[in-house]
Amino acid sequence: MKTNRKSAILLGVKSAFSLLLLFLLTVVLHEGAHYIAALMLGIPIAHFTWFDPSYFAPAFFSGSTEYTIRMMIVGYAGGLVTGILLLAILLLKRAWFKQSLYRWLLGLYVAMFGFWEICQGILEGAFHQAYISNATNLLFSSTHYIGYASAFLGMFLYWLLMPRLRELKV
Repeated sequence: MKTNRKSAILLGVKSAFSLLLLFLLTVVLHEGAHYIAALMLGIPIAHFTWFDPSYFAPAFFSGSTEYTIRMMIVGYAGGLVTGILLLAILLLKRAWFKQSLYRWLLGLYVAMFGFWEICQGILEGAFHQAYISNATNLLFSSTHYIGYASAFLGMFLYWLLMPRLRELKV
């Protein structure tokens, strides 16, 4: 009984730490994709922060209504690149995520963040002004509710497509 408790605590700690690291990784990938897309498209960057990069370009970032195709691509790039990368890892390494309960949970987190990031990419590219104005209000914004729904969809689909929990080793 004591070893089961230790195993459960260890699983919880490893899982929470992995969730935090995966969250930080998605932030870096998301913002890095914006940065690389801006460089590739020749959009000069005024300054870059983790939250919202500012570009030297007439664009919707500063409240302007001018919306160029290059800026649209930069807006979509962060979430779509990150989400597609996470879901590709999940598909290509499917067998790895079936080996233990810890790995199954890690796959659940990857699916959750993958769907969340794809949703964020679409929201940030298509509805940038609403996305930015709601970005600081994590609990009560319409764009975040849509993101939460997409994350739950990712977790639900992962749960449906992966083996049952009782088939896995702790």
